[in-house]
Amino acid sequence: MRLCLPSSLLVVLLLTGCIEDSTDAAAPVPATHETVLCSDSHPSIFLLSKIDDEDGDGRIRDEDFPLINDEDDDIADHAWIRDASGVYHIFFQNEGQNGGSDVEHYTSTDLLGLDYVGVALARNPGGWDSEGIWAPHVVRSGDTYWMLYTGTSGNGPTSRQRIGLATSTDLTNWTRYPVNYCAGSSGDGCIYECDENWTTWGQANESYNQQCRDPFVIWDSENARWVMMITAKSTNQYGVVTVAYSTDLINWVGAGFVDATRRLPTGAVAQTTGGQCENPFVMTHDGIHYLLFSDWWDPEDFASEPDPRTMVQYATSSNLEFDTLGSAGWIYRGYIPDPGVNAIEVQVIDGDKWIMSQSISNPKSGDHDLHRRDLRLKCIDWKPNFEFDTYNATSPRLRRNGVSLVSPHVDAGREIGVGSTSGD
Repeated sequence: MRLCLPSSLLVVLLLTGCIEDSTDAAAPVPATHETVLCSDSHPSIFLLSKIDDEDGDGRIRDEDFPLINDEDDDIADHAWIRDASGVYHIFFQNEGQNGGSDVEHYTSTDLLGLDYVGVALARNPGGWDSEGIWAPHVVRSGDTYWMLYTGTSGNGPTSRQRIGLATSTDLTNWTRYPVNYCAGSSGDGCIYECDENWTTWGQANESYNQQCRDPFVIWDSENARWVMMITAKSTNQYGVVTVAYSTDLINWVGAGFVDATRRLPTGAVAQTTGGQCENPFVMTHDGIHYLLFSDWWDPEDFASEPDPRTMVQYATSSNLEFDTLGSAGWIYRGYIPDPGVNAIEVQVIDGDKWIMSQSISNPKSGDHDLHRRDLRLKCIDWKPNFEFDTYNATSPRLRRNGVSLVSPHVDAGREIGVGSTSGD
């Protein structure tokens, strides 16, 4: 997360928030209102997981997860970025059921073709990240690209998760940063453990206490620092978003946690019923920061489908400040409108069109049977009082008479929709 996929895999649409104007026919085509349609009367756009028929029975959609996982390149925790030359890059972990996970890399130069580059970052045998590499998040600072990721060692309740760092100048050749700040471990790149007094990291190495994954990084211009949000296990035994600060992306200091992301007996809706918070992502609208997070333990929401599992919830704040008492400035707001998805990323195109990419996670999504762990796109329609609706996002530019111009593949990605993530 080593099969070489066909090059120029067809792409339906690649959305970005920082496309430059160009009249050069060879340059990337800007995403505009005319190329992005927001309507539930049209299908969402998907980047399909690679199917590998892991159990070898010839049936590619008979998975019985987790015993059978026929989509080894599940697109869950993904990251998008556009380089200085206009090439678009996507990174995500594969999820081989019979082995660990690596980070895969794809590119697009024309927004119509997707090329498989290869493994961006592989596990380091014997190192702190020997078992798997998960949840990459890529930002740019200066002339360097920085990939923060989860490294794991061991399996099951005693496994350890830590945060790693790799750098690149071309988004293709990645090198683990030559430090190791994680005591008792070996190998480069280990920069942070969630060993804080509000987490269980460092307690008895059992019961999944060593959780420290899904890094999301955002630049806090008001305080001239980077903010990293991470999945951890709280001392109340439930998942929580823990936070660290840095000025250089290398040295991190724990800053606190967000109580609004924990299961709380005195909380509201999912805060009283959930418990496994993960996949933090922040979007900012009208000066308010929206912290999105998934909770796959939560079975409740206000959607119209019977017994849905919305999973993705959010809290808001007017600043990017956190503390060790729970960061009371972050207010729990409830659920996003879409059940059955997780691992959200959000981009803005043309200054006012908000696009949310979602990984399909369970049958309540309505698209699960054919598209488990595929990506789909939604347009965000902002409402008052910190609420928003979502609508399917699709591209009429690449459809004729309602029929997609993309040929389906059983072994590769088919349709795509993304944005860029830049940290400066």
